[in-house]
Amino acid sequence: MSGTFLYEGKTKIVELSEDGQSVILTFKDDITAGDGAKHDVLTSKGQFCSETTARLMHYLNTKGVYTMFINYIPPNKIRARKLKMIPLEVIVRFKKAGSFVRRYGGTEGEDLPEALVEFTYKSDAMHDPLMCVEHLEVLGILDRENAVKIINQAKQAANFLKEFFSLHGFELWDIKFEYGFDEAGNICLGDEISPDTMRLRKAGEIFDKDIYRRDLGNPMEKYEVVLNLCRSILL
Repeated sequence: MSGTFLYEGKTKIVELSEDGQSVILTFKDDITAGDGAKHDVLTSKGQFCSETTARLMHYLNTKGVYTMFINYIPPNKIRARKLKMIPLEVIVRFKKAGSFVRRYGGTEGEDLPEALVEFTYKSDAMHDPLMCVEHLEVLGILDRENAVKIINQAKQAANFLKEFFSLHGFELWDIKFEYGFDEAGNICLGDEISPDTMRLRKAGEIFDKDIYRRDLGNPMEKYEVVLNLCRSILL
């Protein structure tokens, strides 16, 4: 299945579907870190991340969260709503980790008193700088009303996923979302939900892209574990 090519990113190809009413996302086997400075191709990664995304977005849809997901096309494609993507990464943090610790100190894995939402500008060249709501307004990226909507929607989606993973004995430390506007101007959760976009831990073990970032081996074994638990969500 293929359509009209629209865009190719580091880990996905986006095509306009044959009917022109949706897009097809093809998940590649590429994995990157350090704003693309580190790059490898890992067998099955596209399949694991696409199916995990499909099942978790379907789960969120059943909870009333509006996502891009329409249907899963095995092994590594998703049919999704057409969105005008907002050039932001929206990070929901439950614990201190990664760049948060580098910026503000603290201990990796330390609880935050409440869920924290951060915006970063999506630019490898600028290393995804942190932005406040005033930045979004002044630079014309997003108005305050929609920024607040995204904060609330991101917290809601992250809490649903945190609850889901906790039922399986996993801790969701943080998660990165991306949002866009659908053709009616509604904010919609897009892009991907997978071990590439979250920190997920269980009994001290890492089940996310930190395995790759830290050169701890091939992360695909752990990605497959996450996919298998997500298969409890029926499509």
